[in-house]
Amino acid sequence: MGKVKFGAKDFLYGVVTNELVPEEPVKLPGLTEVKMELKNELKAIAADDGPYVTLSGGISEATLDVKLWDINTKAKQDWFGIDVKKGVEMYSKDLTPNDIAVMFKTHMEDGTGVYVGMLKGKFSLPGIDTKTVDGAPDPTADESTGTFAPRGDADSGMMVVIGREDAEDFDLEAFKKYVFPKTEEDVKALDTASTPTA
Repeated sequence: MGKVKFGAKDFLYGVVTNELVPEEPVKLPGLTEVKMELKNELKAIAADDGPYVTLSGGISEATLDVKLWDINTKAKQDWFGIDVKKGVEMYSKDLTPNDIAVMFKTHMEDGTGVYVGMLKGKFSLPGIDTKTVDGAPDPTADESTGTFAPRGDADSGMMVVIGREDAEDFDLEAFKKYVFPKTEEDVKALDTASTPTA
């Protein structure tokens, strides 16, 4: 019988500097929706008057749409490099977003966790979409889209990792180290062979 995934929580991010995440990841509360899209370029080659082979150009685009009730000032400083003066967020014309690694959790109907990590991307500035209150409040979440690139080598670098608790040798701590590596050793956290269980 198949399983289904649902839910979205435990959104973490870290600022990527020189392919590492030197600071502790930050938990951003209020995640309401997350949508990851991966595109890979496929080309069908014809021969002998018909389809012959399909070639893949690898992942050509990886995006992550996130909706949070409030992308707070600290997150905006980390994501976009904005200045804050006396509690005022300052958005300059030449603003350049930082590279960000993110991780979030969804789960199966039996409670088994599924963790998604995206390793190096820049997020778009969230706008404001709000309206007057007429009766009960009906807030709108902040929305931002991250566009991700390979971490490491531009041709063979990693973009996305997905870890599942129903995998026999899944190790959440090793997964987190890989997504938010503080050292070169952490980048190899998923390379070590698992110890067989008796």
